[in-house]
Amino acid sequence: MRTYAITIKPESSFGTPLKGDTIFGQFCWQAAEDPEILNGGLDRWIKVYHERPFAVFSSAWPRFEYENKWFYAVRRPELPPFMLGDPEGITSCEERLARRKENKAKRWLLVSDDLNPQLSWDNLVNGKELGRRVAASFSKEERGLNSSLGIHGIVIQAEQQHNTINRLTMTTGKGMFAPYVMNNTWHLPGMELVLFVAIDEEVCTIEQVEKGLERMGEWGFGRDASTGLGRFSLGETDEINWPRPADGTALLSLSPCVPEPGRFQEMFFAPFTRFGRHGAQLLHKGKPFKNPMVMADEGAVFLPKPDDIPETPYIGQAVTGISKAMPEAVAQGYSLVLPFNIPS
Repeated sequence: MRTYAITIKPESSFGTPLKGDTIFGQFCWQAAEDPEILNGGLDRWIKVYHERPFAVFSSAWPRFEYENKWFYAVRRPELPPFMLGDPEGITSCEERLARRKENKAKRWLLVSDDLNPQLSWDNLVNGKELGRRVAASFSKEERGLNSSLGIHGIVIQAEQQHNTINRLTMTTGKGMFAPYVMNNTWHLPGMELVLFVAIDEEVCTIEQVEKGLERMGEWGFGRDASTGLGRFSLGETDEINWPRPADGTALLSLSPCVPEPGRFQEMFFAPFTRFGRHGAQLLHKGKPFKNPMVMADEGAVFLPKPDDIPETPYIGQAVTGISKAMPEAVAQGYSLVLPFNIPS
């Protein structure tokens, strides 16, 4: 498989996070509507997805330039704090306790452009510090806009009111006509995200993947796309040499995944429950909701067994049995992983 980094430029707010498994699902819908996106069509390749994934998408992560160097910001590894060691300069238990709350807020790991994570407190930052570093390369106008909007991190949550009008009374009302509020996510104006994808070029080329993603960005991604949410455009695409899993003692996941049972010595992760829903025509067949699926969220850490180190850039498995409306439906339980070393 060949691995690429695709730049995404948000152009609206989002109702659904840009997580890898959701991106895969919407890409499959594009392939179902356009047979030219996958060579041989979606039906052929979805049948063998459990043993030969044609594409594995990461979640979308910030990419930025700071002090003439390029960085990615990914989710902090879900390791117990004691496994990260103490920050430099900590000499007493009192200092350690005083810094605990500050350290817990550091939810972002900065990774250099060569995708070689160095797990240390110096490379961990909180959302506000990440926003400052991302905005450092912005124009004066972009920084002024961010300041006027009160954005101090990389995203801001905004409430959007919804209502349905009762055509008999021409007003809102109770029950299904009661007004309600949904939270939408705005990204820092001017910020770019990067999406990593590993593809089987016998099935699709990077140009075919870009075609599917461009349509997703034009029509909208996720919830409330019909009202203007989830819009994005694509920037440059670069092929990258993905680091070998054998290059580290642990593996860091870049999207929600379902690890293979019994494959790893140890696993550290935060559970994430995906309450999936069908789109397009299946919305109107009476069973739009998929079965809940428990996954290991982004930032999961897997310690491979010495005799079973992955040879692919991804780990995990395909997940079946997720839909009553479409029994053949498959979810991406795979995740691209970055090898790194846990501090000793």
